[in-house]
Amino acid sequence: MHWIWRNLIISTLLSIGLFYFIFYSETRLWPGKELWLEFLIVIFLVNVGGAFLYFANRKFNRFIPWNKNITLRFLVETLTGILIFVLLAFVYVYAYVEQIVPVEDNNTFWAEYWDGAVKFGIITVVIIYIFSLVNFSVFSYNQYAFVQIEKLNIERDQLKLQFEALKSQLSPHFLFNALNTISSLLYKDVHISEDYIRKLAKTYQYILETDNHKLVELSEEIEMVKAFFFMQKIKYEDCIDIEINIAPTRDKILIPPLTIQMLVENALKHNDICKGQTLKVEISYEDSKFVVVRNNVIQKPEMTKTGDATVNKLRNRDIFSHKIGLDNIRQRYKYFAKKDIVVIFDNFFTVKLPVIND
Repeated sequence: MHWIWRNLIISTLLSIGLFYFIFYSETRLWPGKELWLEFLIVIFLVNVGGAFLYFANRKFNRFIPWNKNITLRFLVETLTGILIFVLLAFVYVYAYVEQIVPVEDNNTFWAEYWDGAVKFGIITVVIIYIFSLVNFSVFSYNQYAFVQIEKLNIERDQLKLQFEALKSQLSPHFLFNALNTISSLLYKDVHISEDYIRKLAKTYQYILETDNHKLVELSEEIEMVKAFFFMQKIKYEDCIDIEINIAPTRDKILIPPLTIQMLVENALKHNDICKGQTLKVEISYEDSKFVVVRNNVIQKPEMTKTGDATVNKLRNRDIFSHKIGLDNIRQRYKYFAKKDIVVIFDNFFTVKLPVIND
């Protein structure tokens, strides 16, 4: 309800100022108590005009919003305000003033009081123009404030997504398995264990260096994936393989950090490895539009021993199990590329990441 009181106060103050100015400019006298009725009528009519203009602007906000066409909206709002108050002025003059104000013989009301009408018209145009200007200024400020708040919300969401991706890679479970692998390698092959430790250090160095980065170069992400896959290769040996078909390019391709690494880790997590098939992960570049990460699907035992309906159910559940990582990647791409990733699930699990150029 605050807008009612605000409009009432503004309209009342404007009507008082307008009444006193027009009366004094025409008579060189200040209006006395005997003009209280005329004074109240002016206040009432100006408030009616203000209410009409307020509701008209609400309609304009729907059909001609400021952000669609500023010039047209400004013009329509100004002309509407002028029309409303000119009509109210005619009502006031013909219905009341002309009946009580004396006019000299052989003269008309408008001929005798034309100067006052012109003054009223000029003041009305100026006031409506200022009103429209203030209205646009308020809109501009609100838009600026909205954009700033939206920007802060996006940055907060970005940091949250980055933190979730970072947290998934710094899990104690991953570190525990890595240390166990190092411990067992030290007694088998010192050189491989040294390489493993270097790859582990490189992986964590990349994670820590990019925790505050919104985007990283694709080449850096690929190097990190190679180091990560080397460590997994020690565990799974010939049961997994990776093929990277991304030729060097002059274009600087960017990617949210840990994106491809999360997809590779999902492939290892959601397939039945070392059961007669090799899990193969392929990373390629498609038509300069997508970075494609694809892996063959090795169904788990519960999916190979059931009917089609159950297989579909389990397959859908397997897709759902990718949800957290894919949602993280999808949301980050929406922020940075204004595009969505493409997910295809059949005999292969394929994720197409839109290219982000510097």
